[in-house]
Amino acid sequence: MMRREIDEIPVAAARLYKDDAQAEFAQVAARIIARDPAVVLTIARGSSDHAATCLKYATEILMGIPVASLGPSVASIYGGALHLQQGVTIAISQSGRSLDLVSATEACAAGGAEAVVLTNNPDSPLGLSSRSTVDLRAGPEKAVAATKSFVNSVLAGLWLLAHWRNDANLKDALRAMPERFEAAKSVEWNALSADLARIDRLFVLGRGPGLGVAGEVALKAMELCKIQASGYSAAEVLHGPARVLTAGFPVLALGGHAEPGLSQALEKLASQGAYLIAEPGIASPAEETPVARLLDRLVQLVPIYYALEAAARARGSDPDRPEFLSKETVTM
Repeated sequence: MMRREIDEIPVAAARLYKDDAQAEFAQVAARIIARDPAVVLTIARGSSDHAATCLKYATEILMGIPVASLGPSVASIYGGALHLQQGVTIAISQSGRSLDLVSATEACAAGGAEAVVLTNNPDSPLGLSSRSTVDLRAGPEKAVAATKSFVNSVLAGLWLLAHWRNDANLKDALRAMPERFEAAKSVEWNALSADLARIDRLFVLGRGPGLGVAGEVALKAMELCKIQASGYSAAEVLHGPARVLTAGFPVLALGGHAEPGLSQALEKLASQGAYLIAEPGIASPAEETPVARLLDRLVQLVPIYYALEAAARARGSDPDRPEFLSKETVTM
């Protein structure tokens, strides 16, 4: 199922620029513009929280508005009241069934925020909790590990930004993504899969908008392959974590030397004996902007997802139904 759902990423992405989806983005973006927010808060867990990290950097870079991650338990367990008359919240969830996300979204709306929801299930409790719900249109996703719904979560956030900014260049770049995803299905990933099949620990590095993708890859390495993995900023890793990255410790750096801020980290880690795993190569457009690099990392996820799925099988695990996990994780 997971392999089939990775195959469906191009088609799922294409649904987001159909007329009905674009009308939804335009309507929600108009409400955000009317609110003229001073701050944006994201509400999410798991893969969806990594998608929120991608959106955080893109929003801060393109809009100049600070974005922070709200701990859902502030509302669901601790009953905190939030004052957000000049705020927008963006809750992201594949299933939309986690009660803590619903509680946090409702608390933010009660505190005055424009509450936006991105979900693959608009009829879920989370989807029904807001007037500004966007259907991710990823289609049914049955494998436990989220793939096409993660990609569409990031793309949906970027489509909202494109309408919020009325950014023709960003819209053009997003329209090109299904074709880029389709081409990425042919990228070589066997060497990466072989590494993932044999290692038991891993650091995945990213920077800026790509940091959320690094977190997503690390999560999938744990979820699918039982690899003890961490997603880290290439800047943060040069602090305490660098102490353990010696003697062949595996490191996967997304974007490599082409990503600003990664070269220094890679040179240092290589000099102290870390094992730098080769990442799948993809074709990149000529434009080098932070959001263009985020889109590159999303394209790169296609062969990485394939490699993780195959590595899980090589390790004797079922990537469709990882032990001890379920598709919907309902938290309080």
